[in-house]
Amino acid sequence: MPTAPVTGQPTDAEIEQEILRDPNVRKALAALDDPEDREDLIDGLIALKRADWGIDEAVPWEEALKRLGWS
Repeated sequence: MPTAPVTGQPTDAEIEQEILRDPNVRKALAALDDPEDREDLIDGLIALKRADWGIDEAVPWEEALKRLGWS
């Protein structure tokens, strides 16, 4: 049976569950007709939540370009 290491950090599925509890998010999702737009909204909110919690690092666009060697 495959296992994953315990990191103590919430998974994206757990973050998504928390995000979907927000009535404003549910209202915004209901207003979107395209399933891909709904998925993009949820993915973006998950990324913001991960950055807010310090799980992921938010990097300004200019810095990201420098790190990638594109500027």
